[in-house]
Order: sequence, then C-alpha cells, then structure tokens
Amino acid sequence: MRNEPQGSTSRAHDDSSTEQLARDLYERVRQLNHATNGPPGLTQPGTVYTVLGNLGAAAYGLDQTIEQLNDFLLHEEEQGRLGHDRDEATAPVLQECGRALSAARKHSGGLHAALSEAQSAINAIHGGPVSPHNSRTRSPVELAAEDFPVSVQQASSLLRGSDRQPPQGASTIRPVRKDG
Repeated sequence: MRNEPQGSTSRAHDDSSTEQLARDLYERVRQLNHATNGPPGLTQPGTVYTVLGNLGAAAYGLDQTIEQLNDFLLHEEEQGRLGHDRDEATAPVLQECGRALSAARKHSGGLHAALSEAQSAINAIHGGPVSPHNSRTRSPVELAAEDFPVSVQQASSLLRGSDRQPPQGASTIRPVRKDG
C-alpha cells in the first residue's frame, strides 16, 4: 500500500480535478506568502526549517510534473490528436514548449538543491532569549501580555470588587512564560 500525503485521495483524477490541483497549488503558495510575512505565522526558526524542507520537496516533485506534462503532449502528437488553432504545424510549437519545459525542470532541480542547502545551513539554528528592550525581537506571547496585562479571572475579580483593586496577592502583570 502506498503512503499518501495528508489530505490526498486515491481516487482517479480527471482533467477538471487536475486543473483544480494546479489552482490549489497557486492558492497555497499565496497563503504561504502571507503566513511567512512574520508573526503570528512565522515566529520560530524551526518553522523556517520546516518550510524550507517542504518547499524543497515541492520543487523536487515539480520536476516529475513538468516531465509528465511534456510526455503527454508528445504522446498526443504521436497519436495525431493535436491540432493548431491557426492550422499551423504542431511539431515546432511542441519543440519550443519542450525546450521551455526542459529549462523549467533544470530550474526546479536547482531550486530544490538551493532550498535543501538553505535548510541544511540552518539545521543548528534555534530561537534564543528575547530582549525586553526591543519589541521587534520580542515573542508574540510577550507582546500579547502587554495588550492583556491581567488574566480573565483577575479582570472578573476587578470588576466585582467595590474598590476596583486587584485581589490581595494578585499581580496585574501576568508573568511571561519563557519557552526555551
């Protein structure tokens, strides 16, 4: 039994579902562009490592997709099932397409190699202590603690109290958890 990627199906694909997969790929890349623009979607070096690995794997897989697209067109040409909108010969068009797809395969291989190299380079990188003086390097948890300096329980107690003072022993500043 073949291991299928998460979310994939083993059903046969038709042209419509193949086109939808290509549209979904574009949409996922667009979403990834938004997610990697910084916090909250990107806060840890480990996330960069994972994204690089998956992008490299995707680039590696594109080589096969590109080859299969070219093979399909060549097979259809051999079977005499292709035509040209302006009644021109299809062979020169397919040769031009083949050259472009060959270049794309080389680029996908180069992209795979470069992304794998980048991932390997940061293998030992991890997040370090956060400086409380520079908000650009502060963790999202610390920044959120400034926006919400008391817990929900403390806020409820504050509203119930007649003098609107925090309960004795309660801190109005929530301690920030340091995950190392």
